[in-house]
Amino acid sequence: MGYYYLGLYKDFSCMAGDCPSTCCAGWRIRIDPEAMERFQALPDQKLREDILQHVRKKGQDCYFANRSDGSCAMLDPDGLCRIQRNTEEQMLCVTCRKFPRLAGRVNGDLWMSMAASCPVVAKYLLQQPVSFYRTDGHVTRDVSRQEIPELSGEYGSLIKLLKEAGADEQIPDMREQIRKMWNRYCKMYDIVNGCLEIMASSPELNYLDGSFDYFESERETSQILQDMMDFEERNREFLRRFAANYLCYRVYSCKLEYPESSDEQNRFRILGELFLFIILRFSRNLVLGRSDDDTIIAEINWMYRFCAHGRKRYVEFGKLVQDTFKKTEYLAEIINSITGSDFQDAVSE
Repeated sequence: MGYYYLGLYKDFSCMAGDCPSTCCAGWRIRIDPEAMERFQALPDQKLREDILQHVRKKGQDCYFANRSDGSCAMLDPDGLCRIQRNTEEQMLCVTCRKFPRLAGRVNGDLWMSMAASCPVVAKYLLQQPVSFYRTDGHVTRDVSRQEIPELSGEYGSLIKLLKEAGADEQIPDMREQIRKMWNRYCKMYDIVNGCLEIMASSPELNYLDGSFDYFESERETSQILQDMMDFEERNREFLRRFAANYLCYRVYSCKLEYPESSDEQNRFRILGELFLFIILRFSRNLVLGRSDDDTIIAEINWMYRFCAHGRKRYVEFGKLVQDTFKKTEYLAEIINSITGSDFQDAVSE
């Protein structure tokens, strides 16, 4: 059996109170039964009562309550958890103790990754090439993605899909370019509307408030097309490089979060996540005029948190993407158009 790790894993360090985000907001934190027993048996009566009064039950599962701003009820104003502050890490529920680490078995091997809803991980994906290492318990060495069973095949299938999406495309005349660009915008608009509907029923998603302002304002068609053209021209190289990194990372990590998902579902979802990131980058760049690393790291963080945290939203977003595009080939074609024809060369390096 092999043990495979995302390159960041061994050097990861939580930012704790210095974190610009928080892992304690924007999702419902499930409490595993063993943690619930520990909470109920706490000798510190004040802390025990504090914890138990903020537990909510849904069916057979227990969760921590969320405040109106989406944060966990156990989160203090300084960004630290009251449970961790007053006990030891072993007292935390599995979700909190392990975050942002992901783990799972793939064909007998153990894969370890990390969730991009953590700003440290999002920064890694933005600024460093995704890498991996392997250990057998004695020897640790760096490995390429081609050396990891399953990753190489699935990544190759996704890259083939993207290559084929742009392989036969001829340079269109101006009228056809405008038609395709408007179609891309319409698909962005459809995804935004679907996301806003999901947000309306999930108050913990308020970290996304204002992120889609561009699409909620009235604009002339000519202005939208000009904005699209300028954005794609300015950001094509960046989006191409980021996509190469993110796709490799997500093919690897997707297998650990919801292993029951089919390869086709994962391809749709991974491309959909990338498309949502492009939407956030477009809207916030046009409205805020910002493209610094901290802003983009927050967008990666929010995109991943929205798409991957919680089974209900994971399923909802996957369905939204499938209903919008119908076929992965269509979504791949649109992403290829935005990132440029050199995209396939970047992701196949």
